[in-house]
Amino acid sequence: MSELKYAALANELRRSIKEGVYKTGEKLPSENELTVKYGISRQTVRQAMGILENEGLTLRVRGSGTYVKSRAASRVKSHNVAVITTYISEYIFPSILQGIDEILSENRYSSVVAATRNRVDNERRILEQLADKNIDGIIVEGTKTALPNPNIDLYHTLYDMGIPVVFINGFYPELKNPIYVVADDRRGGYDACVYLIKNGYKKIAGIFKSDDIQGHRRYAGFTEAMREYNMEFTDDNILWYTTETCSSIISSSALQTIGDCDAVICYNDEIAINVISILRETGRQIPKDTGVISFDNSTYSNISAVKITSLSNPKEQIGRTAAIKLLNMIDGKTETSTVLSWTLEEKEST
Repeated sequence: MSELKYAALANELRRSIKEGVYKTGEKLPSENELTVKYGISRQTVRQAMGILENEGLTLRVRGSGTYVKSRAASRVKSHNVAVITTYISEYIFPSILQGIDEILSENRYSSVVAATRNRVDNERRILEQLADKNIDGIIVEGTKTALPNPNIDLYHTLYDMGIPVVFINGFYPELKNPIYVVADDRRGGYDACVYLIKNGYKKIAGIFKSDDIQGHRRYAGFTEAMREYNMEFTDDNILWYTTETCSSIISSSALQTIGDCDAVICYNDEIAINVISILRETGRQIPKDTGVISFDNSTYSNISAVKITSLSNPKEQIGRTAAIKLLNMIDGKTETSTVLSWTLEEKEST
């Protein structure tokens, strides 16, 4: 009798899916709701749900529920998208969000914005919540993109639900053919180093972020330029930090890492402004004793005691380009990734 009950429930739900009662990406009633509605046990409901999942009609998201995976019905547009960045009101992110909002508003889309603070646990919580929302697509700044990401399963869930995703600044190599909009970080690291070399600096140190892929790529460009110009450098003059160790590492180790180097490449303007402060406290003059160059050309580069030479991040362009790609994907169009160039803004620090 139990077998007949779960088979009957599976048939009922399967028919509802094919008739469009439950549409692609829509959440099915919970186990408790089905138990009450049909007067059957939770075990019987689980058996029925298992059949649909094995048939590829549904997808179970842990902690959220079961969703329709079938392509038999098209998703109904909500004209809502989600935007997930590491931060919202700090540094370069307001400009990126402004670029996104400009395109979304022109196309009558609304957005919900969330921040991970570069923590994978926050990213997971946000993604699980979004799986239960009526959204058409997501723009994401990857979290700790240089490390294996434990939330790849949730991105696969979103793809299976027919929700397109566009990454900005970084992306997850574990995903198959992710669509992204990023700055050319390797070329940026190369150009920053070549600029210092051509301006007569002989010994160059580097400070890079280790848990985001941008740091690895800027370092790769830096080392490529150092080799190409036959410049000598050692690991002693390279400092790595993470999101959590940034403040303590810079304050305790930056001066020792720079040592007798006459220039330093900093991962971003926020690091550079702190490094300049540390160097000036020891009596070093910028750029007479030590040249400093960094990335992003943010507000920090102009409020520093010495205005910082910085590679300008195409912030608003990243946001606009990502939004255009996402809207195209929502409309069923095929998209490719885009890599944007940096622009050097020469100032007082070099």
